[in-house]
Amino acid sequence: MNGHRVRAVAKRIVLGFRRDRRSLGLLFVAPVVVLSLVGAVWGVATERVPTVVVATDRFNFPAPIVDRFVASSAIHGRRGTFEEGLSQLRDGKVDAVVWLEGTTLHIQIEGADPLESGSIGGAIQKALADTLAGASVLLGGGPAVQVDQLYGGPDYSILDYLAPVLVAFFAFFFIFLLSAVSFLRERTTGTLERLMATPLRRAELVLGYLAGFSFFALLQAIVILLFTVFVLKVHYRGTLATIFIVEAVLVIGAVSLGLLVSAAARNELQAVQFVPIVLLPQVFLSGLLIPVDQLPDYLRPLSAVLPLTYANEALRSVMIKGYELADPLVLRDIGILVVFGLVMAVGAVTSIRREVA
Repeated sequence: MNGHRVRAVAKRIVLGFRRDRRSLGLLFVAPVVVLSLVGAVWGVATERVPTVVVATDRFNFPAPIVDRFVASSAIHGRRGTFEEGLSQLRDGKVDAVVWLEGTTLHIQIEGADPLESGSIGGAIQKALADTLAGASVLLGGGPAVQVDQLYGGPDYSILDYLAPVLVAFFAFFFIFLLSAVSFLRERTTGTLERLMATPLRRAELVLGYLAGFSFFALLQAIVILLFTVFVLKVHYRGTLATIFIVEAVLVIGAVSLGLLVSAAARNELQAVQFVPIVLLPQVFLSGLLIPVDQLPDYLRPLSAVLPLTYANEALRSVMIKGYELADPLVLRDIGILVVFGLVMAVGAVTSIRREVA
């Protein structure tokens, strides 16, 4: 083995990176950005105080104890009837409804997100324990506690709850990477320049690429959905058609984003280095690992501009809650995803104009 030749190869690699300042920047900036995000999300202890309706028409504790429970610092308590509380729970205005049935205290939660359910039930039981601290002798002991769910239930596994966000993430991730690298290859091999020499307009070019990549994106979306439902056998309440529509709009937006990101990369290495910058913030801020309403206040505006936030919300609503396509929440999320895709497509057209000019 010739050490001189080995050093020559190593020197060539080092000098190549030295001239490639963009790769060097991504090499050092990307980990710092991602680690800063991890520290911001998990390094700050956030305690969410749930809003709880005490169903006074079904809560026969003595009035002083009810007052103490409502005023507990562990919850934001409010009085109301059982039907009012249940209606507000379905609308997402409160986190739980509490009532007493015999010697059992019922806690009704939404249950669509297990990450939220544990903190809500724990806060209510803490409020109950504080309330009954000096009254258990009077009451002959505290009541038994039963947690009920509007959605999901004991027959749901953790996969059933995570399936909506995993379907969205994997569909978005793979097609974004495919479109970014493939479109970059079209540029680096000179295919894009040759196409631009034809009467083909830039918008037509982007739409053509978008249609071509979207064809495979939709096929991938079908495969992911069918595998999740029929092979992994996850529970779902909505229709497969509605689930697919949400997934389809998401992956078409991912294609548009891939085309735009590829314009900022000079080679495939740079395109891959953009992956953590584009995708990891969406992993941490879209509700996949931590509920959006439990994020620090300064991170929630960032969550509001990420497409996976709305895809996760829509797919949870459809797959776990059984919402239909015509539901206002689902339509709103789909509309935002459509706007995201359009904005990314316009950005891709503009980036090609700058490059050719």
